Amino acid sequence: MRLRIEMQADVHNRGTSKIQNGTMVWHLFTDMENQFVEAIDVFPPARVAEKAERNMIAQIKVPDLNPGESFSPTVILRIDTITRDWLMEPQTTPEQLVSRNRGMYCALQKYWEIEDDKIQELSQRAAERTGDDESYARLVFEMVRESVKLKTHLDERIGAARVLREKEGDCDEHADLFIALMRAVRIPARRVVGHVYRGLDEPEPHAWCEVFLEGKGWIPVDPALGNFGTLSENYFSRIREGLISERPTIQLKWSGIASQAPSVDETVKMSVLKNGLD
Repeated sequence: MRLRIEMQADVHNRGTSKIQNGTMVWHLFTDMENQFVEAIDVFPPARVAEKAERNMIAQIKVPDLNPGESFSPTVILRIDTITRDWLMEPQTTPEQLVSRNRGMYCALQKYWEIEDDKIQELSQRAAERTGDDESYARLVFEMVRESVKLKTHLDERIGAARVLREKEGDCDEHADLFIALMRAVRIPARRVVGHVYRGLDEPEPHAWCEVFLEGKGWIPVDPALGNFGTLSENYFSRIREGLISERPTIQLKWSGIASQAPSVDETVKMSVLKNGLD
């Protein structure tokens, strides 16, 4: 499927002092094996670069904003997406890579409380019933789906320990609990934030996971929507989070002291391109 994705940000100075020498870091997309970016247009023109965990960002200069003024940059992406099954393509995984990923993607992080008593108890119970990393991951995938009631988008991200007790949450909570249960037994796991296109102009914000399995590499897992090892062409991946558990879509920096931090809003719209045209 060929998609046109338009992102617009609105930076508004709601304070009483001028904001000067501002810069904006805007996460656009992350490198994923089922999406291929054909074109990137940024207005006003800006530097696009790859940062940690293969995340592509635009670095944009924000003009000086007097009180009440706004700045609204736009990004337009044209991408091709495919439905892909990662489990159909085994990969060689050198022991050095396995050790490296365990060192980088098994740590305690905010939202992934691997030392929590209930997280430890549930992970050990699952480990006793399985004999390898893939069978463990599949069992935990089912346990998360069965134990956490899927709700519409919550106002806050509550993390793995709390959702295990409250037993309800949105896609964030499903992903966070799965990641915590993986990391609790030293299986590398990380989060992906993006959107799911359902044919409407405004795509649905979504979060899912990636887990590293020997002989398979990094595979996607979406406990909320029930996908293990596969993604459909309707997924658009924006931000990968593993070295840290949260990367804001937009980050602002400016010199001096503002009387009030500027507000930042973002709208995302998608449409299908036919024959490469709108």
